[in-house]
Amino acid sequence: MGVSQTGSSRRSTMVAEETRELILQAAETEFANRGFARARLEDIAEPVGITRAAIIYHFGDKQALYTAVLEATFKALAERIRAALEADAPHAERVERLIGAWVDYAAERPTLARLFMREVADSPRELAPELRQLVDPMFSVVTEGIEKGQNDGAFRKVDPVLVVSILAGATMWFVTDAPLLGGEEALRLSKEEAFSAFRQELIGVTRHLLGTGNR
Repeated sequence: MGVSQTGSSRRSTMVAEETRELILQAAETEFANRGFARARLEDIAEPVGITRAAIIYHFGDKQALYTAVLEATFKALAERIRAALEADAPHAERVERLIGAWVDYAAERPTLARLFMREVADSPRELAPELRQLVDPMFSVVTEGIEKGQNDGAFRKVDPVLVVSILAGATMWFVTDAPLLGGEEALRLSKEEAFSAFRQELIGVTRHLLGTGNR
C-alpha cells in the first residue's frame, strides 16, 4: 500500500511539473506577442488544455507567472554567457564565444528579444525590478570581461557599455524587426543561414570595436 501511494505521488509530481513547464512555454509566447498588460490567462491556458484556475493553482497570479517566465528565459542565457566568458581561452576567443552563445540563443528563443523590447517600450524610465535583477548581472559579467581584456592589453580602450549596447541592439533588431522590413529578401535565406551570416558579421563588428583585427 505504501509503495503504491509513493508511486502515485511521484506520478502526480511529474504531471504537475510537466503542466507547469507547458504553462511557462505558452505564457512566454503570449507575453512576447502581446506584452504583460494585454496577455490574458485564458489565452495562455487554452493551448495547454487547462483552465485559468489551473494556472492560478500553479503560479498564484499573472504577475508571478510573468516573473517565472522572465527567470526561465533570461537565466538560461546568463548560464551560456558565463560559460563562454569563463572558458580557458584568450580574451578575444572568449568574447567571440560569447557572441556565438548570444546569437545562437536569440535564434533558438526569439521570444527573449520580444520580451525585452516590450519591457523597454512599456517602461521607458526604468526596467521592471524582476527583469532588472536578471539583466544587471549579465551586463556586469560582459562589461567586466571586456575590461579584463583591456587591462591585459588584448582589447583597445573603448567603453564596454558602448560595445554591449551595439551588440545587443543589433541582435534585438535582427530578431524582431529585420524580418518585417526585409520583405521577400528576408526570406531568401533559411533561418539557419541567416543567423549564421549574422553571427559572422557581428563577430567582425566586435573585432573592429575591440581592435582585435582579422583572426
